[in-house]
Amino acid sequence: MRTLTLSLVLVVFIATVGLGWLFDQLYEQNIAHEQQTNIDAVQVLEQFGSGLAQAMNGLAERNQLIQNWQLTNKELQAQPYQLSLVSLTNFPLPKSLHTDLKQGKPLLLESDNGLTFHFYLPAYDELLLVKSPLLLNEVQAQSTAYIFTALFYFALILLFLLWAYPLVRQLLALRHAAKSFGEGKLTQRIAPSSISYIKDIEGEFNHMAQRIENLIADVKLLSTAVSHDLRTPLARIRFGIDTLQEEDDVEQQARYIEKISGNVDQMTDLVETLLSYARLDQTMLEIKKEKLCLSTLTLNCIKLKENNSLSFNVVMEKDEIFIIGDKRYLTMLINNLLQNAINYGQGKIAINLTIEEGSVLLTIADNGQGVLEHQRHDMFKPFVRGKHDTKTVKGHGIGLAIVKRIVDWHHGTINIGQDNELLGAKFMVRLPLFH
Repeated sequence: MRTLTLSLVLVVFIATVGLGWLFDQLYEQNIAHEQQTNIDAVQVLEQFGSGLAQAMNGLAERNQLIQNWQLTNKELQAQPYQLSLVSLTNFPLPKSLHTDLKQGKPLLLESDNGLTFHFYLPAYDELLLVKSPLLLNEVQAQSTAYIFTALFYFALILLFLLWAYPLVRQLLALRHAAKSFGEGKLTQRIAPSSISYIKDIEGEFNHMAQRIENLIADVKLLSTAVSHDLRTPLARIRFGIDTLQEEDDVEQQARYIEKISGNVDQMTDLVETLLSYARLDQTMLEIKKEKLCLSTLTLNCIKLKENNSLSFNVVMEKDEIFIIGDKRYLTMLINNLLQNAINYGQGKIAINLTIEEGSVLLTIADNGQGVLEHQRHDMFKPFVRGKHDTKTVKGHGIGLAIVKRIVDWHHGTINIGQDNELLGAKFMVRLPLFH
């Protein structure tokens, strides 16, 4: 939303200030050009009138010349200039203008109909009037203003459409994705765009869609686990009760009761595991992130696991590496990975904490049999366990699923590989580094 707000402010600023200033400059240049053209035309008209006045001064057929001029213009249906003669004595002018005219200075007067140059003919004490249409009238100025106003609004609308197109396109894509997702297409996502004002909304939609898809997948896995894992202890309890009813030996009854109690405990443990996993998404709403030292947190978790039968090899790039996260859940993450290495390894565990490209990389490796490559993707699903030592290691296959959820909450990634030295499984957790 920040990108949308900033882009909107920028477009408004450019539209109101930038385009306004640009068209003002263009309009002023156009008017200045027309005014300069008019000045040049006036100078040409003045030179024309002065030359004509000099030629007509002392010319007896001057009236005939003017009549011929008017007849020629009438035949050509064009009257750019009109000529006429007026006696100076019959032309009311101030004395100062009379003096200027007699000194040979032309007089220019402007009216609503046009421009009129006055040239003095001293031989006849007359004025030669050369009349021309207005070179730049108000209608032309108004039409120019209308054109520039129309261009301004056209550029304004075009700029807004260019800004709104990516927004409309992404909103339509969001609508299509939401509609498809509502129709049951759970893999529907919004493709990222290089130009988008709602990247935050698109990211949240994709994150929400992924969570819903994961929840539905978890429900399917939970239902499968319940139907499979609960069926066995229930059958044992039923068999034990039937046998107990037919047994008269007190000692044998006590052994059956103990077995039934063990199966009840197993069912209770499984139900508690199911409830704990089901509450994971609810507890995500209560996650409290803060600045914490991952180096110290990792060392504290290792100390709680240390004993004489285990060998820990710890390598840390720095004594203090800080991230933003929830201390309680990150502790659970590290403990689960360490316990997994203890359960499936053979006593040797390697822990590395390094900084790579703006993120923190935590690797925990063991010297066990590792995880087969085709099983690595499914290992983070609930109630999925490795094919090695499933009988010797107790559990329901929920630990790595919890680890995956915690990593997702902290916007990190986790992958499984094989350690080159210990040759066992290697879990690689990458989390954002606090700068």
